[in-house]
Amino acid sequence: MITGEYLVLEGALALAIPTIPGQEMLIEEGSKEGILSWESHYRGSCWFSAEFSIPEFKVIQSNEAASASYLESLLLEAKRLSSKNFARPSSLNITTTLGFSSDWGLGSSSSLINNLAAFFDVNAYELFFNTQKGSAYDIACAAASTPIFYRLEKGQPRIEEAVFNPPFKENIAFIYSGQKQDSRQSLSQFMAKDGFFEFEKGSISEISREIANTINMNVFRELIDEHEKIMSRVLDLPTVKETRFSDFPGSIKSLGAWGGDFILATAEIDFIEIISYFSTKGLDIVFSFDDLVLMPRA
Repeated sequence: MITGEYLVLEGALALAIPTIPGQEMLIEEGSKEGILSWESHYRGSCWFSAEFSIPEFKVIQSNEAASASYLESLLLEAKRLSSKNFARPSSLNITTTLGFSSDWGLGSSSSLINNLAAFFDVNAYELFFNTQKGSAYDIACAAASTPIFYRLEKGQPRIEEAVFNPPFKENIAFIYSGQKQDSRQSLSQFMAKDGFFEFEKGSISEISREIANTINMNVFRELIDEHEKIMSRVLDLPTVKETRFSDFPGSIKSLGAWGGDFILATAEIDFIEIISYFSTKGLDIVFSFDDLVLMPRA
């Protein structure tokens, strides 16, 4: 999410991007009667495995209880929503392959929900809203092939294709902050706040449109800085630039949950210099705009 974090829950317009790294799901008939065997892979290694009963979809065993319990909740709700009959085949193997680390906060959960919804032939938004809190913007991104504007209207997703391909994209970098943030926890904390934020919601919606449309890097930086100031007031938290990168010669914006995952940095220095700056801070996972943002093919 480029703009609109947190306030998207209140109906603010958000600018969001699908990413080139994604998640694949391979579904095959298995060899263990009445068993769904699940494996999740990243860079050739299996980081999660579990077995579930069929057709109950209850955990039998796993190497990580919390992940297995979460997956069980998704399977049970998908089954409840689905009209599929799982009597045949009575054995399944499901293998997921991530194109990015699950620690990065690039949507491993949302792409999983999107893929499960397709397999069970159910609505991905319904599966999301029935199992967790949040805006579901990342569900929209999981199915998108272009940047989007996203808004909740009376709790219903509204999606609009966006053009976000700034001419100064060589001066934009996306950096993994090195700190994984629990988005569900941070959203719960925000939702517990006593406030309507009508003025802030309107301001953020305007900024979302302007950030997508501007072709001037100085204007882009001003918009990013203003967005950070607004959200700093809303969340009663200092900006990430204030706390960690005060000497960066440009603008920095938190992406998604504040305090972790990715940040966006832009400055009147080239991409190599941006990489060099963050390397001195011990941060070496840096993407260029073209390496991260999924754009429609010409």
